[in-house]
This record gives sequence, C-alpha cells and structure tokens, in this order.
Amino acid sequence: MLKLRTLNCSARRAHVLRRWFSETGSGSRLTRPVSGTIPQPPEPINLALPSSAEPFIKYSDAFVDRGYTKSDIFLHPDFISDDEHDLLVRSCNKKLKRLANTYEMGHFDKRINNYRECSVSAWLPHKRGVAGRVSQAMDRAVDPDPVDLPDRASNGKSAGWTTVGKYDGQIRHILDRVWDLFPASFTWLPPHILDLHEDGEILPHVDNPEYSGFVVGGLCLLGPAVSTFKHVDDPSVRVDVLLSPKSLYFMTNRIRYQFTHEITVDPSQRAWMGQPVARARRISLMFRDAKEPEGGWSSLVSAAIPSF
Repeated sequence: MLKLRTLNCSARRAHVLRRWFSETGSGSRLTRPVSGTIPQPPEPINLALPSSAEPFIKYSDAFVDRGYTKSDIFLHPDFISDDEHDLLVRSCNKKLKRLANTYEMGHFDKRINNYRECSVSAWLPHKRGVAGRVSQAMDRAVDPDPVDLPDRASNGKSAGWTTVGKYDGQIRHILDRVWDLFPASFTWLPPHILDLHEDGEILPHVDNPEYSGFVVGGLCLLGPAVSTFKHVDDPSVRVDVLLSPKSLYFMTNRIRYQFTHEITVDPSQRAWMGQPVARARRISLMFRDAKEPEGGWSSLVSAAIPSF
C-alpha cells in the first residue's frame, strides 16, 4: 500500500515539490523521489511527434481523458541509420571498457540494478556546454574546438580530425541532430552512456531535480525494451513506450517530474502487442540539459574569482 501527500509551492520560474511516502508490505518497488526545485521552462517544450511513433506508444484511457499532452513523451523511431547505430555502439563499448569495465549490481540511490555507466565530455561541443555559457558570461570567445571542424572530406571519408578521438567528430555530427531539436539557449551536460545488462532493470522513480534541468532523453542502442511512465498520484494515468534500437526519446514538461519511469524485468510488462519483448543488453546514450544557477551563468564566474 502506498500513501502519498504532495505539497506545491510556487516560486520564480520553478515549483518546489515535496513528497512523503509510506510503504507497507514488500510489493512496492517505487523509489522515494527526492525533494527539490523542479525547473520550469519559460515556455512549454513542444517537440513534434512524428506519425511513425504511433505504433510504439500506448496511452492509457485515463491519460487521454484527463487531457495530458501526448508529445510530452517524444519518440522518433529510426532517428539514426544502421551505420550510425553501429558506430555509436563501437564507440560506447570502447568508452565503457576504459571507464566502467564491470557491471554494478546496485546504484547509490537504489534505482537501477546490473548496469554500468560513464560520461563522455569529448562528445559535447564547448559551445553547447556549461563552459561555453561561462565564457559568454565573461564576454570571452568560446574556445575553438578541434572536432567542431568537418571530419568528412568531399569523398565522404574521414578527413582525419582525430584530436580527441578517431570518430568523435562524426559522433558529434550525429548528436548535433539531437541538440538541434531544442532552442539554442539550452545548455547541455556531457552525454552519458548507460549500459543495462540483459538481466538489469530500472526501478520506478522520479529523477532528482537537483541534477539536471528541463528534459532528459536517450538514443537507444542494441536491444529493445518497454519503458513505462506512471503518474505519481494515480498509476492508471500511464504511458508505455517500446524503445527500439535506433530510436530517440525525450521526457519533457509534466512527464519529466510528475511521472515515474521504469524498465522492468517483469514479463507482464515486457510485452508489446501480445508478443514478449526479449530481455537483451541495451545501451542508452543519455541527454540532459544543465540546470541554470539561480543567479544565472554569470554567478559561476563570480564564484570562481577570489576576492582580496
């Protein structure tokens, strides 16, 4: 049995959401959301949901009847090509082998099991990250970035821009298509590789709002999975999404912090159109925008400069 009380307090461009959970019995697997400031974009994020996504998303009757916005769950099947998928898988595997060689059985916040992960700062152009915003706040030019240069010759082959990594230029061009879906004012954290073992699972949870901003999403690599989103107050308000390889998804607006999300090993939830979805290793290349400090990016500049 799960009891939930919610308190909302308005603030400038944000709301504070605090939840108190009491759980009885061993059946509930809902991770307790952490209290914090929930970012609100200046205007709603409206990603155009392509018609090709329709077979891959199921909305509950309660979700539709209560007027939730379908595009708050964005899905673009086949966002990348087969060759781009294979390049990203090879590159992710190399990064994981060097930075996260073994699978972890449990996460520090008890939300995920049998996984490994790492961040890849080399795949984020300076101009899109926090460093670029700080440079702008200091009225300085953003540092030139070698892999911002074209890495394709006129014949379509690599032009040899290998300052950071052999294929980092090509990867950035792929990821630029993701970032370009959002306003240029968005500031991004480095891409994050999440490798979920075939026996791994992500327990239902709401992301901690202290660690990122308006959106979170991922490019899906290797195996398929079913991701389930449920409203924290009423689990009958739900969305199920089949995340197939090469697809891109994003959680935005109300789905971002008012719904739990999960990828379970429960066979009853690992099915689509009456057919089981086989358990398989999958990689998500995750995207999160950075949470702007209350004093703006310029506040990071003043904090970094010592006073005498």
